[in-house]
Amino acid sequence: MLLGGPNSGKTHYAGQLYGRLRRRPGGLHLRRDQGTPPDLSALDEVLQCLEAGRSAEHTPAQIWSEVTLPLVDACGRAMDLRWPDYGGEQLRAVFTQRAVSEAWRKRLTSADGWVLLIRLNAETKYPDALEELAKRSGSRDTNIERVEKWDANAQWVELLQILLHVAGLSTMTRLRRPRLGVLLSCYDELQLAERPPREALAEALPLVSSFIESNWAADAVSVWGLSALGRPLHRNSDDEAFIDDGPEMQGWVVPPGGGPHDPDLSKPLAWLLESP
Repeated sequence: MLLGGPNSGKTHYAGQLYGRLRRRPGGLHLRRDQGTPPDLSALDEVLQCLEAGRSAEHTPAQIWSEVTLPLVDACGRAMDLRWPDYGGEQLRAVFTQRAVSEAWRKRLTSADGWVLLIRLNAETKYPDALEELAKRSGSRDTNIERVEKWDANAQWVELLQILLHVAGLSTMTRLRRPRLGVLLSCYDELQLAERPPREALAEALPLVSSFIESNWAADAVSVWGLSALGRPLHRNSDDEAFIDDGPEMQGWVVPPGGGPHDPDLSKPLAWLLESP
Protein backbone atom coordinates (compact mmCIF):
# COMPACT_ATOMS: atom_id res chain seq x y z
CA MET A 1 0.00 0.00 0.00
CA LEU A 2 1.47 3.33 -1.09
CA LEU A 3 0.69 6.20 1.31
CA GLY A 4 1.58 9.74 0.32
CA GLY A 5 -0.09 13.12 0.52
CA PRO A 6 -0.26 15.84 -2.16
CA ASN A 7 3.10 16.71 -3.78
CA SER A 8 4.88 13.92 -1.92
CA GLY A 9 6.51 12.58 -5.08
CA LYS A 10 4.42 9.46 -5.75
CA THR A 11 4.04 10.09 -9.49
CA HIS A 12 7.68 10.87 -10.20
CA TYR A 13 8.91 7.92 -8.15
CA ALA A 14 6.57 5.58 -10.04
CA GLY A 15 7.73 6.91 -13.41
CA GLN A 16 11.40 6.80 -12.52
CA LEU A 17 11.08 3.33 -11.02
CA TYR A 18 9.45 2.09 -14.22
CA GLY A 19 12.20 3.68 -16.31
CA ARG A 20 14.89 2.05 -14.17
CA LEU A 21 13.24 -1.36 -14.43
CA ARG A 22 13.16 -1.04 -18.22
CA ARG A 23 16.59 0.42 -18.90
CA ARG A 24 18.80 0.13 -15.84
CA PRO A 25 17.46 -2.59 -13.55
CA GLY A 26 18.91 -3.17 -10.10
CA GLY A 27 17.62 -5.40 -7.31
CA LEU A 28 14.30 -5.86 -9.12
CA HIS A 29 13.66 -6.60 -12.81
CA LEU A 30 10.58 -6.52 -15.03
CA ARG A 31 9.30 -10.05 -15.61
CA ARG A 32 8.67 -11.12 -19.19
CA ASP A 33 5.59 -13.33 -18.88
CA GLN A 34 3.58 -14.87 -21.64
CA GLY A 35 0.04 -13.61 -22.09
CA THR A 36 -1.54 -10.17 -22.09
CA PRO A 37 1.00 -7.54 -20.96
CA PRO A 38 -0.12 -5.11 -18.24
CA ASP A 39 -1.28 -1.62 -19.19
CA LEU A 40 1.63 0.64 -18.27
CA SER A 41 0.51 3.66 -20.33
CA ALA A 42 0.13 5.86 -17.25
CA LEU A 43 3.80 5.31 -16.36
CA ASP A 44 4.84 5.80 -19.98
CA GLU A 45 3.24 9.26 -19.90
CA VAL A 46 5.21 10.20 -16.78
CA LEU A 47 8.43 8.92 -18.34
CA GLN A 48 7.81 10.91 -21.53
CA CYS A 49 7.52 14.13 -19.51
CA LEU A 50 10.78 13.38 -17.73
CA GLU A 51 12.52 12.57 -21.02
CA ALA A 52 11.55 16.07 -22.16
CA GLY A 53 13.18 17.54 -19.04
CA ARG A 54 9.97 18.62 -17.35
CA SER A 55 7.90 17.44 -14.41
CA ALA A 56 4.79 15.31 -14.84
CA GLU A 57 1.26 16.46 -14.12
CA HIS A 58 -0.10 16.24 -10.59
CA THR A 59 -2.56 13.35 -10.21
CA PRO A 60 -6.10 14.78 -9.90
CA ALA A 61 -7.66 14.43 -6.46
CA GLN A 62 -10.52 12.20 -7.60
CA ILE A 63 -8.38 9.73 -9.56
CA TRP A 64 -7.70 6.20 -8.38
CA SER A 65 -6.04 3.76 -10.73
CA GLU A 66 -3.67 0.87 -10.25
CA VAL A 67 -0.71 -0.24 -12.33
CA THR A 68 0.63 -3.76 -11.95
CA LEU A 69 4.35 -4.23 -12.42
CA PRO A 70 5.35 -7.90 -12.93
CA LEU A 71 8.71 -8.22 -11.19
CA VAL A 72 11.34 -10.76 -10.32
CA ASP A 73 13.99 -10.28 -7.65
CA ALA A 74 17.64 -11.32 -7.54
CA CYS A 75 16.67 -14.75 -6.17
CA GLY A 76 14.32 -15.44 -9.07
CA ARG A 77 11.14 -15.01 -7.04
CA ALA A 78 8.26 -13.68 -9.13
CA MET A 79 5.93 -11.04 -7.72
CA ASP A 80 3.34 -8.55 -8.87
CA LEU A 81 3.78 -5.05 -7.49
CA ARG A 82 0.44 -3.23 -7.54
CA TRP A 83 1.26 0.46 -7.67
CA PRO A 84 -1.73 2.71 -6.95
CA ASP A 85 -1.92 6.13 -8.58
CA TYR A 86 -4.21 8.49 -6.70
CA GLY A 87 -4.44 12.14 -5.77
CA GLY A 88 -2.73 12.73 -2.42
CA GLU A 89 -5.77 14.71 -1.32
CA GLN A 90 -7.50 11.34 -0.81
CA LEU A 91 -5.10 10.49 2.00
CA ARG A 92 -5.63 13.93 3.52
CA ALA A 93 -9.41 13.30 3.35
CA VAL A 94 -8.97 10.10 5.37
CA PHE A 95 -7.51 12.24 8.14
CA THR A 96 -10.01 15.09 8.01
CA GLN A 97 -13.13 12.95 7.57
CA ARG A 98 -12.03 10.06 9.80
CA ALA A 99 -13.42 7.71 7.17
CA VAL A 100 -11.89 5.17 4.81
CA SER A 101 -13.51 3.85 1.64
CA GLU A 102 -14.06 0.14 1.11
CA ALA A 103 -11.44 0.11 -1.65
CA TRP A 104 -8.86 1.54 0.74
CA ARG A 105 -9.91 -0.85 3.54
CA LYS A 106 -9.41 -3.91 1.33
CA ARG A 107 -5.96 -2.76 0.28
CA LEU A 108 -4.92 -1.90 3.84
CA THR A 109 -5.99 -5.27 5.20
CA SER A 110 -4.43 -7.32 2.40
CA ALA A 111 -1.12 -5.49 1.96
CA ASP A 112 2.01 -7.18 3.30
CA GLY A 113 3.86 -3.86 3.20
CA TRP A 114 3.16 -0.17 3.45
CA VAL A 115 5.26 2.53 1.76
CA LEU A 116 5.01 5.90 3.47
CA LEU A 117 6.20 8.92 1.45
CA ILE A 118 6.98 12.00 3.53
CA ARG A 119 8.38 15.19 2.06
CA LEU A 120 9.93 16.84 5.11
CA ASN A 121 10.34 20.28 3.56
CA ALA A 122 6.63 20.42 2.73
CA GLU A 123 5.38 19.49 6.21
CA THR A 124 3.84 22.04 8.59
CA LYS A 125 5.64 22.13 11.94
CA TYR A 126 5.30 24.33 15.02
CA PRO A 127 8.47 23.52 16.99
CA ASP A 128 8.21 26.57 19.26
CA ALA A 129 4.47 26.41 19.99
CA LEU A 130 4.68 25.19 23.61
CA GLU A 131 7.51 27.58 24.45
CA GLU A 132 5.53 30.49 22.98
CA LEU A 133 2.41 29.56 24.95
CA ALA A 134 4.45 29.39 28.15
CA LYS A 135 5.74 32.90 27.55
CA ARG A 136 2.22 34.24 27.09
CA SER A 137 0.67 32.47 30.08
CA GLY A 138 1.54 35.30 32.44
CA SER A 139 0.73 38.13 30.09
CA ARG A 140 -2.50 39.88 29.17
CA ASP A 141 -1.89 39.51 25.47
CA THR A 142 -5.02 37.86 24.09
CA ASN A 143 -4.03 38.30 20.46
CA ILE A 144 -2.97 34.68 20.00
CA GLU A 145 -2.84 33.56 16.40
CA ARG A 146 -4.92 30.49 15.71
CA VAL A 147 -3.44 28.01 13.28
CA GLU A 148 -5.54 26.29 10.63
CA LYS A 149 -3.25 23.34 9.98
CA TRP A 150 -2.24 20.50 12.25
CA ASP A 151 1.38 20.03 13.12
CA ALA A 152 2.74 17.24 10.90
CA ASN A 153 3.81 15.22 13.94
CA ALA A 154 0.26 14.99 15.26
CA GLN A 155 -1.27 14.60 11.80
CA TRP A 156 0.87 11.66 10.72
CA VAL A 157 0.52 9.86 14.05
CA GLU A 158 -3.26 10.32 14.01
CA LEU A 159 -3.41 9.13 10.38
CA LEU A 160 -1.31 6.04 11.10
CA GLN A 161 -3.56 5.17 14.03
CA ILE A 162 -6.63 5.46 11.78
CA LEU A 163 -5.06 3.23 9.13
CA LEU A 164 -3.95 0.64 11.67
CA HIS A 165 -7.44 0.54 13.15
CA VAL A 166 -9.07 0.14 9.72
CA ALA A 167 -6.63 -2.65 8.87
CA GLY A 168 -7.59 -4.42 12.10
CA LEU A 169 -4.05 -4.31 13.45
CA SER A 170 -3.36 -4.26 17.17
CA THR A 171 -0.37 -2.43 18.61
CA MET A 172 -0.33 -4.46 21.83
CA THR A 173 2.83 -6.04 20.44
CA ARG A 174 5.19 -4.57 17.89
CA LEU A 175 4.11 -5.14 14.32
CA ARG A 176 5.95 -7.36 11.87
CA ARG A 177 3.24 -7.12 9.20
CA PRO A 178 2.80 -4.97 7.30
CA ARG A 179 6.44 -4.11 6.87
CA LEU A 180 6.85 -0.34 6.79
CA GLY A 181 9.15 1.43 4.37
CA VAL A 182 9.41 5.17 5.03
CA LEU A 183 10.72 7.17 2.08
CA LEU A 184 11.78 10.74 2.79
CA SER A 185 11.05 12.10 -0.69
CA CYS A 186 12.85 15.02 -2.34
CA TYR A 187 15.82 14.26 -0.10
CA ASP A 188 17.99 16.53 -2.26
CA GLU A 189 16.04 19.51 -0.85
CA LEU A 190 17.36 18.79 2.64
CA GLN A 191 21.07 18.95 1.72
CA LEU A 192 21.91 16.25 4.26
CA ALA A 193 24.57 14.57 2.10
CA GLU A 194 25.10 11.03 3.41
CA ARG A 195 23.34 11.43 6.76
CA PRO A 196 21.22 8.42 7.88
CA PRO A 197 17.59 9.11 6.92
CA ARG A 198 16.31 7.75 10.25
CA GLU A 199 18.19 10.57 12.00
CA ALA A 200 16.67 13.13 9.62
CA LEU A 201 13.16 11.82 10.38
CA ALA A 202 13.77 11.83 14.14
CA GLU A 203 15.02 15.41 14.03
CA ALA A 204 12.29 16.81 11.78
CA LEU A 205 9.32 14.76 13.04
CA PRO A 206 10.31 13.31 16.44
CA LEU A 207 6.79 12.24 17.41
CA VAL A 208 6.31 10.35 14.15
CA SER A 209 9.69 8.67 14.53
CA SER A 210 8.92 7.63 18.11
CA PHE A 211 5.47 6.30 17.17
CA ILE A 212 6.92 4.13 14.40
CA GLU A 213 9.73 2.80 16.58
CA SER A 214 7.27 2.02 19.38
CA ASN A 215 4.78 0.14 17.20
CA TRP A 216 6.87 -1.70 14.62
CA ALA A 217 9.55 -4.31 15.24
CA ALA A 218 13.02 -2.97 14.52
CA ASP A 219 13.56 -5.31 11.55
CA ALA A 220 10.10 -4.55 10.10
CA VAL A 221 10.67 -0.84 9.48
CA SER A 222 13.22 0.92 7.30
CA VAL A 223 13.75 4.63 6.58
CA TRP A 224 15.26 5.73 3.27
CA GLY A 225 16.16 9.02 1.68
CA LEU A 226 14.65 9.33 -1.80
CA SER A 227 15.35 11.80 -4.58
CA ALA A 228 13.46 10.36 -7.54
CA LEU A 229 14.78 13.04 -9.92
CA GLY A 230 17.99 14.15 -8.20
CA ARG A 231 17.07 17.79 -8.87
CA PRO A 232 13.91 19.93 -9.10
CA LEU A 233 12.00 19.95 -12.38
CA HIS A 234 9.06 22.12 -13.38
CA ARG A 235 6.28 21.86 -15.92
CA ASN A 236 8.05 24.29 -18.29
CA SER A 237 11.64 23.62 -17.31
CA ASP A 238 12.95 21.70 -20.36
CA ASP A 239 16.10 20.92 -18.36
CA GLU A 240 18.72 20.21 -21.06
CA ALA A 241 21.14 18.43 -18.73
CA PHE A 242 18.32 16.14 -17.61
CA ILE A 243 17.40 15.47 -21.25
CA ASP A 244 21.00 14.77 -22.31
CA ASP A 245 21.74 12.34 -19.49
CA GLY A 246 18.31 10.70 -19.58
CA PRO A 247 15.92 10.05 -16.67
CA GLU A 248 17.47 6.62 -16.04
CA MET A 249 20.70 8.35 -14.96
CA GLN A 250 18.93 10.67 -12.52
CA GLY A 251 17.66 10.07 -9.02
CA TRP A 252 18.99 8.10 -6.07
CA VAL A 253 18.28 6.73 -2.63
CA VAL A 254 20.21 7.02 0.61
CA PRO A 255 20.15 3.71 2.52
CA PRO A 256 18.91 3.57 6.13
CA GLY A 257 22.43 3.62 7.55
CA GLY A 258 23.46 6.61 5.45
CA GLY A 259 26.25 6.64 2.93
CA PRO A 260 26.74 7.50 -0.75
CA HIS A 261 23.81 8.00 -3.10
CA ASP A 262 22.63 4.70 -4.59
CA PRO A 263 21.10 4.90 -8.10
CA ASP A 264 18.99 1.74 -7.58
CA LEU A 265 15.55 3.21 -6.87
CA SER A 266 14.09 -0.26 -6.42
CA LYS A 267 16.07 -1.06 -3.26
CA PRO A 268 13.46 0.19 -0.76
CA LEU A 269 10.82 -1.96 -2.46
CA ALA A 270 13.14 -4.94 -2.68
CA TRP A 271 13.65 -4.63 1.09
CA LEU A 272 9.90 -4.42 1.61
CA LEU A 273 9.39 -7.72 -0.19
CA GLU A 274 11.98 -9.60 1.84
CA SER A 275 11.13 -11.82 4.80
CA PRO A 276 12.45 -10.49 8.15
